[in-house]
Order: sequence, then structure tokens, then C-alpha cells
Amino acid sequence: METLGKRVVIGGENFVGPFDWYFDMSRGYRTFTGRFLIYDRTGIVRDYVRGRVSFKDPTAADVYLYDPPAYVGKHPHAKCLQLLAPKSKWFKLHFERPAATFGAAYAFVEHMLTEAFNLTH
Repeated sequence: METLGKRVVIGGENFVGPFDWYFDMSRGYRTFTGRFLIYDRTGIVRDYVRGRVSFKDPTAADVYLYDPPAYVGKHPHAKCLQLLAPKSKWFKLHFERPAATFGAAYAFVEHMLTEAFNLTH
């Protein structure tokens, strides 16, 4: 059974993001900025991708990745990444069903990136 402290941290991180991410409301909507960590098969962090998760619509996350590594292109969901503008390094991740919380978006992206790394290394 989860401790109360762990539930508070998880609940807090779902609203304001992991505590190493930055939360901002200056644009009039919730935006989280930080790094998605990429783990090897043994659980060691091997890489990261800078990113942003925004909630212009409070029920659907918009996820952006900055300059994802080439191995991400080998993942089945690579086709869901769209370059935002020519010569830009920012990509938007299009979900079939957008995540409704920061925690869900973060977990999906980190899992996708970790899977892509482990498919190629």
C-alpha cells in the first residue's frame, strides 16, 4: 500500500510535474518544461531529450520534443512526431488519444524514448 507521502508526491507531480521540471502559467495555460530521461535495460539513465508539455486545452496534453536522437526514428511511434517548422529542432508528438494529465504524457514519452533506445542499443 502506498504511503501518504508518496501519494502526495505523485499527486503533486501530476499537477505541477516532476520536481526537476519547471512549471509556468505565464502564457495563460499550464506548461511544463524539463528533460525526458532515457534508460537502458538495466535502469541506468543513458540519454535525455529536452521537452515541453502544455495544456492549452486542460484535458489534452500537447507534447513537444527538442532535437530527439536519430534512434527515435526507429520506434513504431516515430511517425507521430512532426517537425514544427523548417530548420527547427522542435517536434510535436501527436497522440491518437491525447494524455489528460502531465503524468500520463510524461510516462508515455519517457517509455517511448526508452523503448527506442533499447531497440537500437
